[in-house]
Amino acid sequence: MKFTQFLYKHHIGKAVRYLWQHQRERTILMTKAENILRSMNFPIEDATKFILKQNKHKHKIIENSIKFNNINLKFEDKKYLIFEDHNVLQEGVPQACLLTKTLKIDDELPKKIQNLITEIPDNINNLLKRFVYTSVIYDAEQIKLPRLKDPDRPAWVFPRVYGITTTRKMHNLSKKFLQLCESLSGLNDAQNKSIVHNGLLSTCLEKENYFIKFSLKMDIMMTSLIPLTPIKDMNMNNEFDLPDIYPLHYTIGLSKLDIFDNENLYPIIMESPFMNVHTIFINNNPEEVRNLTEMPVTEDQIHARSMIKSFTVAATCAQQRFGLNVKKLPEPIVVQCVQSDGQNFHFSVYQLNTLDIDGKEGIKNFWWSEPSIKLYEEAQYEKGQPCLKNYNSDVFKRFLAFYKNK
Repeated sequence: MKFTQFLYKHHIGKAVRYLWQHQRERTILMTKAENILRSMNFPIEDATKFILKQNKHKHKIIENSIKFNNINLKFEDKKYLIFEDHNVLQEGVPQACLLTKTLKIDDELPKKIQNLITEIPDNINNLLKRFVYTSVIYDAEQIKLPRLKDPDRPAWVFPRVYGITTTRKMHNLSKKFLQLCESLSGLNDAQNKSIVHNGLLSTCLEKENYFIKFSLKMDIMMTSLIPLTPIKDMNMNNEFDLPDIYPLHYTIGLSKLDIFDNENLYPIIMESPFMNVHTIFINNNPEEVRNLTEMPVTEDQIHARSMIKSFTVAATCAQQRFGLNVKKLPEPIVVQCVQSDGQNFHFSVYQLNTLDIDGKEGIKNFWWSEPSIKLYEEAQYEKGQPCLKNYNSDVFKRFLAFYKNK
């Protein structure tokens, strides 16, 4: 088409140039915000000076020392590391035990919780199967899924697949299972619990010559009016030794921090009656949770992630209840954890006995974990028909046992 004068009149480029030409001389209107803030005794700083100062000291520490937990420490004497949602520990559970001074007690859940696992009636099982259908097959989300790879043909490019993400599946199943637990347990139990979505937690702990910051997100966190009762006496099993991963160090795989801040975050204020953590539900997204070496994430590393997240939420809850500088806890804090990718579920229980994680002697924390179990083998369309294969009711039995535990 010929670019005529008539067509030029409708061209958006002319309108853009007109706006630039006529609005570039517009004066900036001065508001009364500065005067109002000064009258309220708020400090006012010039934005340009603030930006210049931040750029100047972006990668340089201004002061020679900081005050953390009432101890003055020089920056050159300490190393600062961080563990975030996408991190995994290279050596898995043994490294997590060394990092948090934790003993793995058994390869199964505590007896107290096992006694709460009961059989489920057939009508409830049929309802649970419907939950799987609606969460994993019928959900309307259509997102571009990760690329398919064939190890025997690494150069082969498969067509991109659209469907439901693992995060969506996990959230759908967890919320439906929790709603059913509330219905089965009754009002007296449900009214003593509260649900927090996407809660942010952060804490900084000193271990030998390191400051380690745990900055994590809990997809779903259930809190309760009364904290969970301790499973074991904190002075038991202290004669057992922590695992040894020599020649590797317990900080391998953690990211370094250039600028350190000792921020402490807990998603619930201290005045709330529901500030006690009960159970956390975390998502294992293969697209985000990766090794620094780009090797596949192992099941042991996934279990270690459950331990670190349980330790973090228990530590932040302890600092909220007993003070930021607490080391020896007046009473243990117990956290139940469920980690899932929408198909595989890992159940574990953590008991925080101390925040003094230096060395290998003295009081240690406890952790119970059982192997991951599958909710189903396959849940997809086959020849245009929805198909669910090998549904496993053991997953919801543990959900209900965790919910009933007090």
